[in-house]
Amino acid sequence: MGNFVQKMNQERTQQEDPALQCTQMLDKQIHEYVPENQSMHFHHFLSMSCLLFDTDHQSSFIIDYCLNNKNDEAVREAIEWAANNGLYELVSSLAELYPSCFSDLYLLCLKKKNAEISPVQLYNELEKMKFRLGKEAEVPEVLVLVKIMSLYSFLSLHSYGLILPVAAEAFNEAEFIKNSYIKESYMIRIKEIMAIYYTKQSHLQDAISIAQETINLENFRKFPFFVNSMLHLLAEIYVYDDYNKSIYYIEKAIEHFKEIGSSERFLDYEHALYATHDFIKITNGMHQNLYLTDKAEKAHYLARQPDAFSKERALYLLEEIAKENGKLSPFHLCYKALALGDLRLMKFAETEFLKNGELFHVRLPRRYLKAMEQ
Repeated sequence: MGNFVQKMNQERTQQEDPALQCTQMLDKQIHEYVPENQSMHFHHFLSMSCLLFDTDHQSSFIIDYCLNNKNDEAVREAIEWAANNGLYELVSSLAELYPSCFSDLYLLCLKKKNAEISPVQLYNELEKMKFRLGKEAEVPEVLVLVKIMSLYSFLSLHSYGLILPVAAEAFNEAEFIKNSYIKESYMIRIKEIMAIYYTKQSHLQDAISIAQETINLENFRKFPFFVNSMLHLLAEIYVYDDYNKSIYYIEKAIEHFKEIGSSERFLDYEHALYATHDFIKITNGMHQNLYLTDKAEKAHYLARQPDAFSKERALYLLEEIAKENGKLSPFHLCYKALALGDLRLMKFAETEFLKNGELFHVRLPRRYLKAMEQ
């Protein structure tokens, strides 16, 4: 490996235009060091390309690698790696190169991320796909991915009763996946979903156990965004019981996210981190050093101010949110009840949380009800 990288760097310095010729150079050196009847594993290829070239050109190298690789497993690993690292255009490009139900599942995931399909539509598409898997029904990665996508749809639909049994099936099927990266990544995906489920059902120790197990040095390196998601979740878990722990975890999540250096690819997630940071502080009566980039949390902040003008501004923002989304969420109803000082509306918000199976965040309206009734 050392001689390989050294020779690559020597040849790169001799190229007049490395950006145009590096793919051919990499292919040439791979054929020199890897026998013709074998193909280089994707993680080896990725390690070399990271050492030799900047990230701006990495996607084109990966596409070229997949075009010249006859191993479906390597292409599947490349797609999962791209998805994990927020390279969504690369995911789409690789899906076109590898037409399959496996690729279609990732394209569905992108539609979900971009809010191009509703949770019900996602569930229906997954049910249809189960009947057209064909030979791919024998591929463990496909079977597990179908279940993972189903678990995401269950979360969105608040169908929490289905999560644990399907997660258990997915874990068992994941044991048959031979590719170590995909296997580990899918298992972490399942654990993440279970941790979110346990939080919503207020089984907090189970959620904390999964999150803390996920946060380790190896995962920081291989799956940085899953680790960040668990830091984010821990911040949420402690919001009502331990402000210091809660703010510690969200600040760590924000710090870690910036270290990853992928904020442009994850603007929505970055926005969610800042919103959670503000939610933690406002819920605990801490109104200094807020981001206030999220419209709902800005309304939350204004609703908690004592003056009538701030409360009117909060109601105006909430009216805008209702127009944009078609309705107010239970959180938004809490903020509106705060701005109006309306006990009945706050109790209605409590009911809406319970209707959604949200046994954890129902503590928010109950906390505010207690303060309003005093």
